[in-house]
Amino acid sequence: MTESPARRRAVFLDVDGTLLQNGTHLPESAAAAVRRARENGHLVLLSTGRGMAELRGPILDIGFDGAVTNGGAFAGVGDELVVSRLMSAAEIARLSAEFDARGIHWYFQSYDRLFASPGLPTLLADRLERDRVLHAERARAAGVDPDDLEFFSIGMKTFDDEIHFSDAEVAKAVILGHDAGTVADLLADLAPDFAVVSGTIPLPDGSSGEIAPRGVNKGAAILEVLAHLGVDPADAIGIGDNWNDVEMFEVCGTAIAMGNASPEVQALADEVTTAIDDDGIHNAFVRHGLI
Repeated sequence: MTESPARRRAVFLDVDGTLLQNGTHLPESAAAAVRRARENGHLVLLSTGRGMAELRGPILDIGFDGAVTNGGAFAGVGDELVVSRLMSAAEIARLSAEFDARGIHWYFQSYDRLFASPGLPTLLADRLERDRVLHAERARAAGVDPDDLEFFSIGMKTFDDEIHFSDAEVAKAVILGHDAGTVADLLADLAPDFAVVSGTIPLPDGSSGEIAPRGVNKGAAILEVLAHLGVDPADAIGIGDNWNDVEMFEVCGTAIAMGNASPEVQALADEVTTAIDDDGIHNAFVRHGLI
């Protein structure tokens, strides 16, 4: 049953696996749904683990009322920064030492820059080349031109020069390790002192994780944004697909998991929409009277 459109809602949308498929493809039905909902007077904001350095291109061309970024470390409404939660220099030094001691690759996120560990750019460049070869092989096997198939690789990230790094601007760390057990052990050791999330970047081998100051998550930032906007959390809708969306689900009056989310994440939401490539955002917006 479709809800009445009379209520002004604030909708928070995750990016990877929710708005973007495979990190690059934006379903037109999702973009159209966001534009139409805003035309109807609703607020639509991003809610992502990405920093602004990773939010360039078509996704921002859609038009949003604001964004929770870096997993909740930052949040802006229009041109105003409402939330800013940074790591301390001591925390950054501790993490750097832990990563190096365990042979784990990492990159730090500031508001709009990425800074990588010394070996990571080369590693990702090699991964990008291998992924391009595999992509071409799959295309040929399917009898199509590789340029006609969507391509995504984790190796496509762009890092800033270390000369611009400042330990007064870091909000979050992302780790990539060849050995899943080593990554899991590190996150477990850091969990008492940091906010940690595992498996946020799908990898063909190894594992990944995110590390932020304690108390930093999408849900905490969303509550501050809602207070700034004067919107009751009961009138907020959160849509996502991964473990870093759990706190968003907890604070939004309506929590919606994507059909492509894992069953465990779906179980934490109030409802499940269709998958990203099956008009999931559009269908959720229709169901709740946003469009």
